[in-house]
Amino acid sequence: MAPPGPPDPYAASDRLPLTLAEELVLLCTDPDSGFLRVPGNGFRRAVAAAVLAELVLTGGIEVEDRWITGFRPDVARDEVTAGVLARLEQAPERRRPGLDAAVRRVPRGPAVRSIREGLVASGHLTPERRRFLLLVPYRAWLPVRAAVGAETAERIAAALRGTSPATERDLQLAGLLWAAQLDRRLFPGRVHSELRKSFRAVAREQPVARALRRVVGADNASGG
Repeated sequence: MAPPGPPDPYAASDRLPLTLAEELVLLCTDPDSGFLRVPGNGFRRAVAAAVLAELVLTGGIEVEDRWITGFRPDVARDEVTAGVLARLEQAPERRRPGLDAAVRRVPRGPAVRSIREGLVASGHLTPERRRFLLLVPYRAWLPVRAAVGAETAERIAAALRGTSPATERDLQLAGLLWAAQLDRRLFPGRVHSELRKSFRAVAREQPVARALRRVVGADNASGG
């Protein structure tokens, strides 16, 4: 009998559930190349907003329309979240922080890098050194389970189509994808046209997704 292989990285009982930002990274990573399957700027903004959406889901912040109305500084589980909460703690007491500004203040490149490194540490990504045209070195971030992105996409689609129960996490991910204009890249073509309408509908109910849409729109308008 062959010796048992390594344990399934998703089966470990002591592993924390994936955050929205972590799921977004895995969803948007090509399993073969390790590259993003979506435009980088919109993706990085979506990751920033996903950190805020995770705080909403876990009770770390309270939001009302365009504003953050309350927060708990003791709920950070990673350095990106800790940075968000530290900035809120430093804000003047009489001035409510705006969601748009909070999305913009999450450092885009460092946030993505930090989340990827966390996924490596938890056994979900594997970094691999490669060379482009055998000359230019680069690092590929490969999912340990190649099917994880496709499974997440199918789960979100099934939730929006009503063929499986919709969790709040599924709806938040869908809203972030639409707000960052990533839904058309992940669910392209006429075959998904009705599904994309559902993305838009759920995003309109989510303050963080609406803030992300405004920030991405401003980026596009300014060429940034």
